[in-house]
Amino acid sequence: MEFKKSRHKHFSLLLAAAVVLNYFYLFHGISPDQQDWYNILYGIPVINTLILSVLMAVIASQSVDMEHKGAMWNLLPTLESRASIYLGKLLYGFIYLTIFCSLQMAMVILMGVHLGFAGSIPFHAIGVTFLAELVGGMIVYQVQCLLSLLFSSQFAALSVGFGGTLTGLFLAYISTKAWTPWSVLFSLSPVGMDYDRASRTATLFLRPITVPEILTALLYLVGFFLLGLYLFTKTEQGELLAGAHEHRVSHSVHSGLPVELIKLKRNPLWIPFVLIPLISAVIGTVNFTQNQDVLKNTWGNLWTQQSLFLGMFFLAPLVGILCSLLWRMEHQGSNWNLILTVTTPAKLVKDKWLTASLLSVLSIGWIAMIYLFTGKILGLPGDVPELFWIRMVSAVLCLAAITAVQSMLSMLFHSFAFPIALAFAGSFAGLELTVKGAYYASPYSMLIYGMGSTSITGELNVPVLLTSCCFFILAALTVSVLALKRMDVRTHV
Repeated sequence: MEFKKSRHKHFSLLLAAAVVLNYFYLFHGISPDQQDWYNILYGIPVINTLILSVLMAVIASQSVDMEHKGAMWNLLPTLESRASIYLGKLLYGFIYLTIFCSLQMAMVILMGVHLGFAGSIPFHAIGVTFLAELVGGMIVYQVQCLLSLLFSSQFAALSVGFGGTLTGLFLAYISTKAWTPWSVLFSLSPVGMDYDRASRTATLFLRPITVPEILTALLYLVGFFLLGLYLFTKTEQGELLAGAHEHRVSHSVHSGLPVELIKLKRNPLWIPFVLIPLISAVIGTVNFTQNQDVLKNTWGNLWTQQSLFLGMFFLAPLVGILCSLLWRMEHQGSNWNLILTVTTPAKLVKDKWLTASLLSVLSIGWIAMIYLFTGKILGLPGDVPELFWIRMVSAVLCLAAITAVQSMLSMLFHSFAFPIALAFAGSFAGLELTVKGAYYASPYSMLIYGMGSTSITGELNVPVLLTSCCFFILAALTVSVLALKRMDVRTHV
């Protein structure tokens, strides 16, 4: 049943994109080393704390989302028991997870042989890594199923998932213990690292997985399974869902708010846009203060540490969540045709783009406030670099381009989660383009370049950036309007 529900959801493309991103991170541009196999196996938990967590969040969201539509929550149990439905969802996620992990491990072996890695293939370490990914991936998948169950809005579930991913990645640089479900991949990694600060050299080694680490992972796995099974089988329609019992309406049908903002009333939209930049800033600040032997005590270094993960990986998917939320109502029932009886395609596309752009601008203002406040608290010498303000304006322009593209994707794809996954994949691709100097080739790479996430004082070609932003905005809005004129509720799948 779950596979029938996922028809036309393009999950095979997501799996392919995840494997390709793994390839570029693990193998692209590597130089020969006596620890080649260990380097690759050590890098897998790092990249998959991001990629695998997002992949599991998207699949879980799509799997549970249908139960929130109409009377499906009560209709499906007339066909199968609730326990069977829940177990089917877990099996569905496990199959996708197994396919991904198998493809990844096959890629590691084949590329290691092709590149001539020194030594024999460490099948034992590869097998342990494979099992660790299965366990860690299923833990995250179960957590995301629970979040998607508790929140009827998948916006909230995915936002919490992104925050957990960012937190898990940060904690991994402090300790390999599984402090959160998103940290299990690191705790079960068979490859450890010793770092010598004096010589600034890192040595990788095989390490045994301890009993407490195994028990912690099993506690997460079994605990979330039992909790999910209990809630899924005992919850009735609207009983537990956060916000499902609230049906308050405005006192008047007339409102001074624009239509798209009215749709967002009483939606906890501000939570991820406030918390995720704050988490990123905390991570960056801790890293900045703990590495003063490497980083200079300057405003520039503080900015790169605070904006690194945000600009490279998380800000674009946040915008993707917002755009999917704005188009969600049009994708339900016959609203796609109904909305066009009271507005034009051009106005509908423009209003959604302007609304998303406005909220994105507010997030940039919040990010700048956190940065300035942190710098003052730390007592950084000198003034804020003048280029910082130009970077903020550049970030606003880049986000306007990203919102146009993400709004187009959210309109074209019926799935709430798929455009968000594309934003995440676009961020990884954008990092590669930025490294190669082709920052103008995508709006995601322009954001990394424009924000100065790698260097606030680096080169900033404003004319090229402005031209590229205008091109993506006009192209995305034009495609959106033309596509909207040709789509209706029958043809849009």
